Amino acid sequence: LRFASAAPPTSPWAKQIMRDAANVGAESGGAIKIEAFFNSQLGSENDTIAQIARGRVDMGSFTANAAALQIPQIALLNLPLFFDNQTQRDCVLDKHLSETTAQAFAAKGLHFVRWGEVGPIHLPGKQAYATPESIKGIKVGVVTNKMTTEFWQAMGANPVPTAVAEVSSSMQTGLIDTYPTPYAFYVPSGLSKIATVMTKFPLWESAGVVLANKRTYDKMPAATRAAFDRGFAKTSNAQVRGEIRGVDAALTKAHQAAGGEVIQATDEQRADWRANLPPVWQRIADDMGAEGKAYYKLMVEGKQACGTGQ
Repeated sequence: LRFASAAPPTSPWAKQIMRDAANVGAESGGAIKIEAFFNSQLGSENDTIAQIARGRVDMGSFTANAAALQIPQIALLNLPLFFDNQTQRDCVLDKHLSETTAQAFAAKGLHFVRWGEVGPIHLPGKQAYATPESIKGIKVGVVTNKMTTEFWQAMGANPVPTAVAEVSSSMQTGLIDTYPTPYAFYVPSGLSKIATVMTKFPLWESAGVVLANKRTYDKMPAATRAAFDRGFAKTSNAQVRGEIRGVDAALTKAHQAAGGEVIQATDEQRADWRANLPPVWQRIADDMGAEGKAYYKLMVEGKQACGTGQ
């Protein structure tokens, strides 16, 4: 099985993928071999997720924003500052959205393997972006979908479609001023050497997904398919998330030690960002049609059911 990923080969995501490949290989007695292609070798996230749906690539891991090209409503998971905290957000994904998400992907020819984790999203650049005023008029690199486009426009910034593999060059040439990103990409990709000032929030905890071509998955013999499932189940969602969040803290220190600057957004500044967002969240969901409204409703109900998590 060819596995597509935009992750740098030295990143924590790459290590997680290689662990999954080893686990699936062991559980299947070698009947399944997952061959990973990192650094967008098989194409951009936008291209490869479509190739998986068509069966030209077998599987891969994707950000929710890229996956939104197949099911737009999944981008709502990354609504900035929507969740109160990590515990609440994890509860909503695992207990209230997994089944609906899997069904939506299945309708597109994709098998939902499990949640992935991209990590806490911050704003790198050549200056700090801690306040809503500081981002007005700037160029923000984005994976294009309704959520990213409408949010940044609502904040007064200019969203610029930017492929993951082109982030560093776009930052160097001034095509973009910032690219919302986790530390797990910021440092291993070398972006931290170009955009040396990191404003830490996080704006959101970015979800990810692991997907496979549904036809390929369904055609596996029952025993082989069960081994595939067991291999991925050996690592829990909590472990995957914990590893990425741990990297965020460790690489913050590494960036500072290398001479980089870290600006921590205060609670007051985060509150300023969030103050006018609820109507924006609802408008973004409404603009996605019936599926967006239904998914957003599940998210709101999930928040209420999960509580603050504190």
